Amino acid sequence: MAKRIVELRNELENLEEQLHLHTCVFSPARRIPTEILTIIFDAVSILSGSRDLESLTTIALVCKRWRDVAYSSGHLWAVQKKQCGTLLQWYGRSKGTPKTLKLDTPYRTGGMQLCSDTILQRLLAEGPPFSRISMADFTPTCFKNIVRYIRSTNTNATTTSAAQHWWDKVQRLGLDFRHGSGNENDPYWLQSQLPAQSIFTSFPDSLTSLALHLPRLEEKPQRKFLDIPAAVLRKLTTLSLTYPWGGPQFLTALQHCTNVEILSLCLGEDVDCQSANLGDRVNVTSLSQDGHIVLPKVKSLTLNIIGASSVVKHLNLIRFPGLLEFYIESEDEYHKPDPCSTILEAIGLFSPEAPQDLASLSVVGDFKAKELYHLLGSITSPVTHLTTDAYFDPREFLKLAQGAPAGTPNLLPSLQYLEVRNLQDYFHLDSLFLYIKSRQKHGKQKGKVVMKAPYDRLKRVMLSSDTGLQKAYYKESATLKILRESFGIKVDRVGYRPDIESKEFEM
Repeated sequence: MAKRIVELRNELENLEEQLHLHTCVFSPARRIPTEILTIIFDAVSILSGSRDLESLTTIALVCKRWRDVAYSSGHLWAVQKKQCGTLLQWYGRSKGTPKTLKLDTPYRTGGMQLCSDTILQRLLAEGPPFSRISMADFTPTCFKNIVRYIRSTNTNATTTSAAQHWWDKVQRLGLDFRHGSGNENDPYWLQSQLPAQSIFTSFPDSLTSLALHLPRLEEKPQRKFLDIPAAVLRKLTTLSLTYPWGGPQFLTALQHCTNVEILSLCLGEDVDCQSANLGDRVNVTSLSQDGHIVLPKVKSLTLNIIGASSVVKHLNLIRFPGLLEFYIESEDEYHKPDPCSTILEAIGLFSPEAPQDLASLSVVGDFKAKELYHLLGSITSPVTHLTTDAYFDPREFLKLAQGAPAGTPNLLPSLQYLEVRNLQDYFHLDSLFLYIKSRQKHGKQKGKVVMKAPYDRLKRVMLSSDTGLQKAYYKESATLKILRESFGIKVDRVGYRPDIESKEFEM
């Protein structure tokens, strides 16, 4: 009997092992489509904005299928900030995926030390072609030396003089001069330059996306002209510009951006900057036609404004008739009108000629309830999605809405989706819920809520915070329950953990 028990146990162990293997074979993880698996690999291998070598290596060691999927997904290996040998190996795995090269090391010698770096020389010789080049912490002189060296390289022995250099095939370029060592004293900013000597003439011929972040120059009178060739600007479809010099020079560039679809502008003048801007001599009036510079293809616009009162007179000249998405952030100015309202009015969003396809609006900053109420009430576009920060007083906002004259239409009557970010525990959520409820025209019939015309379109609310949702949501309000059950409004909460909240409350 003991012998038989041993035999049966051995047989059971074998069966359990086979069952485990069969279970692994039919595991749901093995049935994940390759496309979804690639997206997962992409997400988990990003660390602090760049691809993590260790994560990708670990993924490739899990099993043969994962390794094959990882190696066949060229874009996972296309953007790197590693040493040269590793970079070249990874770039080789990127296959035909467009590749990115990021250089973000400052050099005080104007780029000559960087150009003599043997690792970079090998990378520029064996790594191209690159689709995107990004340079940070550089000076104009450094950039010109780098481009001069790149153009001197010959990456193909069969290349003829008539062939296009790989630099001219670069489609996306990022230049960040904001923190470059020596920018304050760089000759390019201090002295007048002939048009042919402009750093912007070094831009690639195939450029379609440009991110240009200019430095603050505070101590000496500077030239400060934005002389980007018009031929370059007309080819752009994406432009991100940081222009902290003040004055109208950025308009000389925008007038040629007739094909830009995604535009991001960070504008303003440092209040501590005492240097004269010699570029202020530009005649802005001559730039506009019919009184405005029209950018017809801009679909997405981001504005980050410092000192709205000094910038608004220039923004007043620009129009975006095809705008679909708009994000604005503006610093408050003491004893000045609400900066966001001033800016929106300047670009025509309060007028009857406002873009009639504008659907998404994000208003970021510290607003008073009265300012936000006025801003939303002045928008004439059919906005369907609104995002704002929870820095306003919702009780005051509710009072303003309840005090409106009878028959006043809802703010943003086409609104379907509302997102309120950065909630804190002192934010009075129930007032926000009561405002949302007040938008719904309703009555009661046989004890049930009945909706009445005109019907409000708001059906989705997203509330998010890193810290403030726990206390604010310990108890579900009766108003929130009505919104969900009677009005069919879906209220989602990002950052809310009921399990953690209950423990904190007990403590």
